[in-house]
Amino acid sequence: MKEIDWRGAHDDNLKGMRLAFVDLLFSWPPNGGADVDVYHVVQELCLAGHEVQLIGVNDGATWDRGQFVPDSLPFPAVRLDFEGRGFTAQRVSERIRDAVDVFHPEVVVVCDGFFLKPYVIEALGAYPVVSRYYAYEAICHRDITHFKDGATCPNSYLETPDVCRACALERIRPELCRAHPLAWTQEYLTARAYQPEYFKIVQRAWEKTQLAVVYNPQMQSQISSYCKTAVVPGGVDTERFPFSLLPERGPQERKRIVMTGRAEDPLKGVEVLRKAGEDLYKERQDFEILVTLPEDSPRTEWFTPVGWQDYEEIRALYREADICVVPSVWDEPFGMVALEAMSAGRPV
Repeated sequence: MKEIDWRGAHDDNLKGMRLAFVDLLFSWPPNGGADVDVYHVVQELCLAGHEVQLIGVNDGATWDRGQFVPDSLPFPAVRLDFEGRGFTAQRVSERIRDAVDVFHPEVVVVCDGFFLKPYVIEALGAYPVVSRYYAYEAICHRDITHFKDGATCPNSYLETPDVCRACALERIRPELCRAHPLAWTQEYLTARAYQPEYFKIVQRAWEKTQLAVVYNPQMQSQISSYCKTAVVPGGVDTERFPFSLLPERGPQERKRIVMTGRAEDPLKGVEVLRKAGEDLYKERQDFEILVTLPEDSPRTEWFTPVGWQDYEEIRALYREADICVVPSVWDEPFGMVALEAMSAGRPV
């Protein structure tokens, strides 16, 4: 199998490869930095002369992921739609395998799809698989840093599945009971990831994987005994977010506070920001808050939803910002928007 560098597409050894990218959570417009990452990796591979197809999954029961129009993307893509009881681990895996068989790639790259990913990898049979893993897939469902209350957890995701399963459920039960199911909670239930047997499926998937791409050495230590691993840290392209001086404001001009990213996700904390704005507005009115929420979201004199922004629009938004805020109410695993803002020279 040829080596693939997730970070770069212009290796002469990779010329003309036929690659399938399988992504169970891809959306465009994107719902997170992972979608943007996949989009640009696939686009760069195509531009470098590879034959690439994206295979995405859309579950009609959820509202936050899997929504994209294949013909609107600048590369070949297929969307597999599922409704109701048809969204099962077996059915999803079978349909992905059928789509991969039609394309017949040299390598399958399995991207996002937290809990159904092991089933998909098993279903791919003899295809060489490269897969990317998040911390809560490889280390701990509950706490992505594998620390609880400031102390190292003595348990192991792989060695004490019963204990870890119960611990994880304490944290995610509110999300599982949401009125509008999220894609990851739907996957968690569909994959039956709450059962101890699920960990054996995860191990089998790692053993079948030719290369597991992870974000840090801690994750690597969990997987490296099962398969070859590569650490590719997260980051942003500073050329896409060039530095600029803060705008000069006249005495009558309002300062701009900007929140970018997947603001519609409650975990990103937009309600915290809205409440802070309400409190601040009681004391002063020389500011406005711009947020990448859908444009039909509630707005006020000082709070404006600006909708989805492409790279050019985001750059313009940063250039006009006095402050960028990241009011997340969970432990962000990376927080790309903070780095984008800092790259653009904005205080966070």
